[in-house]
Amino acid sequence: MSFESDNIFGILIANIRNCVKNNLEKLLLEHDISPAQSIIIRRLCEKDNLTQVELAEDTYFKPSSLTLMIDKLEKKGFVKRKNKKDDRRAFLICLTQKGKELEEIIKKASNEVEFDAFKEISLEEKELLIKILSKIYKNVK
Repeated sequence: MSFESDNIFGILIANIRNCVKNNLEKLLLEHDISPAQSIIIRRLCEKDNLTQVELAEDTYFKPSSLTLMIDKLEKKGFVKRKNKKDDRRAFLICLTQKGKELEEIIKKASNEVEFDAFKEISLEEKELLIKILSKIYKNVK
């Protein structure tokens, strides 16, 4: 069943996001990590030892949500907090070896979801879509 509102830009983007998230969630479930947590792990793989403020800015998570996710990741042994030398009130968030081992798993799962999303779409169409979405994101940010 299709609804007229399914073609409204915001609803279409939300529906795509939900489907991508659900598909990624299925692939990451056996590794005990959520799609949101995978974003944190990927960012720390790119640049480790970030403060919580830096990590929030880089991932666009609200600081309160990020605190809860970091707590869960720390309990699972994927990240650890360590004191920042020049500011005793701040902590650096860094990956543990167990967390680093997730990098390839997360990349593989993300690539699989992206591959499925873009089947029957040419490389030119994909590049144009990403370019347009990047412009829209810049506008609404």
